[in-house]
Amino acid sequence: MTGPARSLASFLLSQRPCHIAQLSFTPGLLYSACVIGLALRFLLTITLGFMSVWAPLAHATLEPQHVVILANAASADSLAVARHYAARRNIPEDHIIALALPLRESLSRRDYEELVVAPLRRSLEERRLASSIRVIVTTYGIPLRVNAPELSDEERRLLADAQSRVKASKARLEQLHSELAKLAALDSPPPPPSTGQVVLEAAKAALLLSQIDNSWRTALERVRHQGGTEAGQKAIAEFLQLTQQYGGWAMLLPRRLGPQQPPPIPEPPQASAWRTLLERTIPLWTGLPHRPLPADRQLIYRWAERLFGVRGVLELASAEVDLLTAGHADASFDSELSLLWWDPGLYSVAWRWNSPLFEDAVPRPDDPPILMVSRLDAPTVELTKGLVDKALDAERFGLRGTVYFDARGLQPDGPTDTYGVYDHSLREAATLVKDLSAYHVVLDQAEPTMASMPNVALYIGWYRLRSYEDVFSFNPGAIGYHMASAEAVTIHDPNERGWCKNALGRGITATLGSVGEPYLDAFPEPARFTRLLLSGKYPLVEVYYLTSRYVSWRMVLFGDPLYKPPVDQPRPSAARSLRLPVAPSERPMGHPPTLLEQSRRAYLQRLETLVSILQRIETERPETEGPGSP
Repeated sequence: MTGPARSLASFLLSQRPCHIAQLSFTPGLLYSACVIGLALRFLLTITLGFMSVWAPLAHATLEPQHVVILANAASADSLAVARHYAARRNIPEDHIIALALPLRESLSRRDYEELVVAPLRRSLEERRLASSIRVIVTTYGIPLRVNAPELSDEERRLLADAQSRVKASKARLEQLHSELAKLAALDSPPPPPSTGQVVLEAAKAALLLSQIDNSWRTALERVRHQGGTEAGQKAIAEFLQLTQQYGGWAMLLPRRLGPQQPPPIPEPPQASAWRTLLERTIPLWTGLPHRPLPADRQLIYRWAERLFGVRGVLELASAEVDLLTAGHADASFDSELSLLWWDPGLYSVAWRWNSPLFEDAVPRPDDPPILMVSRLDAPTVELTKGLVDKALDAERFGLRGTVYFDARGLQPDGPTDTYGVYDHSLREAATLVKDLSAYHVVLDQAEPTMASMPNVALYIGWYRLRSYEDVFSFNPGAIGYHMASAEAVTIHDPNERGWCKNALGRGITATLGSVGEPYLDAFPEPARFTRLLLSGKYPLVEVYYLTSRYVSWRMVLFGDPLYKPPVDQPRPSAARSLRLPVAPSERPMGHPPTLLEQSRRAYLQRLETLVSILQRIETERPETEGPGSP
């Protein structure tokens, strides 16, 4: 190696590898703050963070003045349901907003934006309700789902370009992986990971990169222990070259430990220049792309590779593919409406979005608020009105009956075994009910569903797919849900066999389900849902949103959002031991239109600043591929 190269190599290999837990997406010796695919990574994690927002005692303060009712101006039945609910819950009359919408269960994305989002925002601002409304009640006659957007010709071109970059990046990574495996003295790189059940392109990329990371770590340790021999120096040079191709300067540079912990070897000027550029631009890369990259995409991709290597290109291109792939871009109308104060460019329409209201999430204070949405809808108008009446009756006279949990006897095989985790949660929920109340509890752990469930107060179970079994008798105020796909695909088709339509038709007061394939973790975990419901601190809609991981997705809640069922003979001493999250209605909301405008400006400003910095470097130093020495 030459003198400068030897200096840089000595500096890099003198640093301790970072702990993996501290890193964003790359292994040891990384510049750990960089995140190309942060937006899509948020879509792949279970929560937005690992700290919970807890309070010793949480008191839900959701009131009628926090609720707006959305009715279809083209439907007299929809307006009748809206007026009935407003009267029964003492919701002000000017909180009923009627929009003229098509009388069908599905709405195109364009119609949703033009006929719902724009006029609803405008109405809330004109009525000076934007800062106080936390709940939207959709009513009989409001569409049930929003279809995936149709791509324009330009978007199809961008999708083809992103797919081409993914393919090319994977081919280059395959070659790099082979060379790293040789350097690590492995017989051969492992076969590509199986992605048969993986939906997102970004998730497939993450599996591949994790596999290459393992080979990279093995190669690193082998190189570090080869000593100062000529063969060792050659191995170091090869390893650094492969590392730069794989992860760019972000992977070559160790994280800065702070002014009190200088590196044992002074940092070469070349490394300092790249570090300065990384530190300056990493906040600007964060969140790309929330939307397809603009006309400067060639510049951005070029610098993504220089700073973050081929892996950065793969992550960025994979994120774009997911943004432009419509296969999973549909959602329930209500779940999409939770993001009323968000523009599609600020979140990914093409996949589910982690809800900041989920009890484990850490919301960002400058983001626009997430609204809670519940639906008053059933096969008939009278059944729909009954959802309100039965909730009020249960609040007045108590929720009586038996609590049923229909499990399957599955044992979780680790935290990623969602089926096992949810089945175990049913057993935990049964224990909670016994500890917190005097309800009679029936827990079934056999694979078949139960044959008879009379006097239901609460039911959670599985698994019969869109094949409702008429074995339930629901008491007034009964709440229940069946964990299976597409159980709310329609509410008004008389031939529908799904759980939600038929449970609503047979007298349940509140339920939830999905309008398409939601994947199991979209359902509230039974123990979480039961714990908050029996705490007596939260109305139905807050229980649902505190236990639901996603918005802009396929789930929908049916029932009176303000319904707070009294627990049968509660046991206060046991309830006091519960750790309860802060109610969504108690969290700061700000002025949503202002927060939305600030978010728009912040995104555009980050993008413009990033492009400006990269263009200036290329203009000032056209003979190089990077910044000069500081």
